[in-house]
Amino acid sequence: MARRPSGLLDLPAYEGAVRIARFYLDRAEQAAARLGKKGDEGALHDFRVSLRRLRSNLQAYAPYLATAVTPKQRKRIRNLASSTGGGRDAEVQLAWLEAHQLDVSIEEAPGVELLRERLEGRLQQGYGNGVSRARRKFDKLDRRLRRRLDDLETTGRASGLNEGLRFSAAIERCLPEYAAQLDLHLSRVHTLADEPEAHRARIRAKRLRYLLEPIADDVEGVSDLLASLKGLQDLLGDLRDAQLLSGLVTELARQVEKGPLAEASLGLLRLTAWLEADQQQLFERLRESWLGDRSAPFFSAVEKVRESLVVTGSADIEIERKYLLSAMPPSLEGQPFREIEQGYIPGERLQERVRRVRADGTEWYVRTVKVGSGIRRIELQEDTDRETFEVLWPLTDGHRVIKRRYRVPEAGLTWEVDEFTDRDLVLAEIELPSEDVKPKLPEWIAPYVVREVTGEPEYLNVNLAC
Repeated sequence: MARRPSGLLDLPAYEGAVRIARFYLDRAEQAAARLGKKGDEGALHDFRVSLRRLRSNLQAYAPYLATAVTPKQRKRIRNLASSTGGGRDAEVQLAWLEAHQLDVSIEEAPGVELLRERLEGRLQQGYGNGVSRARRKFDKLDRRLRRRLDDLETTGRASGLNEGLRFSAAIERCLPEYAAQLDLHLSRVHTLADEPEAHRARIRAKRLRYLLEPIADDVEGVSDLLASLKGLQDLLGDLRDAQLLSGLVTELARQVEKGPLAEASLGLLRLTAWLEADQQQLFERLRESWLGDRSAPFFSAVEKVRESLVVTGSADIEIERKYLLSAMPPSLEGQPFREIEQGYIPGERLQERVRRVRADGTEWYVRTVKVGSGIRRIELQEDTDRETFEVLWPLTDGHRVIKRRYRVPEAGLTWEVDEFTDRDLVLAEIELPSEDVKPKLPEWIAPYVVREVTGEPEYLNVNLAC
């Protein structure tokens, strides 16, 4: 079994991300070697879970892995992990049926057997030749991705990325958004009918869990968070399994209502009643432990972990270059963006910035103080809550900017293009590992760069807000 990497926090962000990617590739490779072996029923599960963890971490650290991992490659990993998903669902549903069959009467047996036949058919269809195809596809993907990760390490060291952002800071930057998304979807779950939001919450819980797992041994409090997330994930997973199986039973009952299989109706009705009872019980457990304000202690614990990462990462130095653009690059049209409203509280020596950010239906708030000018500045930043933001926001009246921010990973760094919606202005920024690094302008942005404006007072957001 591959050993989980340790000591990641002080590594450069890209190197920490590379080590995690290699770890999950190793886990997937070991599971893939077990596929098809008789008696190893957990091989496929381990293979799919390793791929999901790999893809989730590649997505989280995309800005630091841009030269090694493209969105197209992440899509291939997702498709590979999903290729046998239908069979896995049927396997879980058959296990549920097995646990209930002893309580079935003779009259109800035909309905149970009909459902078993359907599930076994789905199991065969879901697995079938899919396992051997998955192994071949993974071998090809594995070779290519490892080669790209090796190349990134070589070029990263040569280009000075080792002096840049620490891995602890990379995780710290992801945590608020991941936690806010989970909180949002949980807040939208009120009844069993809110199954789509419950499913989205389960996905967000997985992503947050996968983000935290690599630092469980290095940061106090993470292990407790992981246990809570595992419990939430299992609870929401059981609820979704029951709902999917209930839908299948309902469809079968509709099909056999009239005709030669009508004798199966009684058994299907019994199964429906059991599934409805299971769903109610699971939802009550969810309500009692996570819904309403019951999740507040969990999110407070996430914030404490984030604060500890800020201290560990020493991420208070900001080194960035800024460019004036003549227009928005066409390649960004239709791409995801963040809506940002930010205002400045006037002060003599310090000017505090408060910011509201919206993306993917999620909203979060940030307080920032920057000191200095030019390419290198001190930046102190922390997340805040809506109540604090709403108290501070009126103080920024007359000192605000509104913009859309597009983030584009490129060569291990991330370009941020700001399209101001309250004026005719487009600026691009890139955070750098050191003052000596001068990035090459990518082809998609180069034709639109008027000039570099790093340090020019009129292009500082605090002055634009006046």
